[in-house]
Amino acid sequence: MNSPGPKKLLALDGGGIRGVISLEVLLRLESMLAEQLGAGDDFVLGDYFDYIAGTSTGAVIAAGLAKGLRVQQLLDLYVKRCKEMFDHASLRRRYRYRYDSQRLRQLLEGVLGKDTTLGSDDLKTLLLIMVRNATTDSPWSLSNNPAAPYNDPNRADNNLNVPLWQLVRASTAAPTYFPPEVVTVGGSEFVFVDGALTMYNNPAFQLFLMATLEEYRLRWPATESDLLIVSVGTGTTPKADDRLQPGRMNLLFNANSVPAALMY
Repeated sequence: MNSPGPKKLLALDGGGIRGVISLEVLLRLESMLAEQLGAGDDFVLGDYFDYIAGTSTGAVIAAGLAKGLRVQQLLDLYVKRCKEMFDHASLRRRYRYRYDSQRLRQLLEGVLGKDTTLGSDDLKTLLLIMVRNATTDSPWSLSNNPAAPYNDPNRADNNLNVPLWQLVRASTAAPTYFPPEVVTVGGSEFVFVDGALTMYNNPAFQLFLMATLEEYRLRWPATESDLLIVSVGTGTTPKADDRLQPGRMNLLFNANSVPAALMY
């Protein structure tokens, strides 16, 4: 965090299973960087980027990269274990959400570590996760920056103590698809839903602000020579319709299209 030289930032969009697209881009990027830098076989993107941000599916990838995983490991998770991620909820619960979160929780605990917190020393980089706090009806930007105001170890509501897997799970809680995640911060419980339900489905701008503004206490120089931002998206939804007419956009249309855009 305090190393000299230009700072390199990576922002990863939400988009559900289309995170595979992001991972294919990152796989190529990891290979190119390893070759250009003359790095060994153990090179990972977490060795290159100083700050990684993710929203929803991007939060899964961002947390994995910050943990030091290779891109191929994350791609295997999406391709080979996607059925576990999207485990259908019981018939009794399907009127509320389509998928059960228990299997996804177990996967995240296995990949990120059940006891790994946001402030864990296991993370190789700074990490930013975007969530929506439904309790306060506000976006929350959760970072492991130790100098950030809500990361003071003397605070009862220190964000660094929250389990990493739980924050990632919260960021992926797309309404109608997954149940919300209840997270305890200090002595208070908050209900969190998908971070894509904020203005930060692409977290690049918020990442830039948190890296450069005085309030976030990193104060990295915001010049072309001092800061690099790489933003990787998830493509477009297959439900895109360039012939869509405004008259078709009723309540039923929005109830279907908005959650689908978060997932597919």
